[in-house]
Amino acid sequence: MDNMNYRGYQIVAKPICPGGSGSMWYGGYDILKDGKTVASRTNIFPATLYFRAACSDSIETAKTEVDNLAGRASGGVG
Repeated sequence: MDNMNYRGYQIVAKPICPGGSGSMWYGGYDILKDGKTVASRTNIFPATLYFRAACSDSIETAKTEVDNLAGRASGGVG
């Protein structure tokens, strides 16, 4: 799985393959702050045929959510 730190949060990509067939991967991720989960998402659309693509999509989607979380934490609109 892919992990990255972004704006003080840790993002852990967790793509899933329903049914274990390996034919379609859906994005998923956890966002942590100071070791505690602040958001968790699964079954992110669209699905992809490739695990690596699902990881990349998960990270990019999570970064958008972190931008929103960080904006709220700093008192900004978001």
